[in-house]
Amino acid sequence: MENGETGMDVERELLLDQFAAFERGVLQDNIILSDQKSGILLAFSGAMVIFCIEAISSPHAANHALNYPVAAIDALYLLAALGFLVSCHFSLTTVFPRIRHGRDDHIFWESSLYRLPADEFVARLRAIDVAAARDDKSRHIHTLAGICRDKFAHFRRSIQFAQGAFLLLVVAELARVVIA
Repeated sequence: MENGETGMDVERELLLDQFAAFERGVLQDNIILSDQKSGILLAFSGAMVIFCIEAISSPHAANHALNYPVAAIDALYLLAALGFLVSCHFSLTTVFPRIRHGRDDHIFWESSLYRLPADEFVARLRAIDVAAARDDKSRHIHTLAGICRDKFAHFRRSIQFAQGAFLLLVVAELARVVIA
């Protein structure tokens, strides 16, 4: 054993490496999941914006230009459209790539290390200190956790706005049916 390491130290280091790999996978899976769900919500909310706008400009509104119940219903459609539009915004900010510049490490693809010629890149990776590589991995996991938190916060807002907009849309549709 090198540097006075015991079997327990080696086992601990292996467990830490396995944990880091596992945690990175969990975070990456959650980032992908939030992007996929946001993409679906974006498509739904975008379609609902168009539906609400078409409902406002439908012939029933033109026939009752001074009818207050119809104007109130159109206001509900407009508010629903705005809510769905805000939902679209937060869905887009969820899937928007998040690049967090930090230290110039051995993991981030925008690091100066990855701009080196291939042979120099390989030589630098071979020369990396094991402790520095572990530190870079730990920082990378921390960065991924922050990205994951941000994505889920934006996705949560997107869902909340879509829920509120959907409620307004249902009320507008029910009111339209009642006065028809």
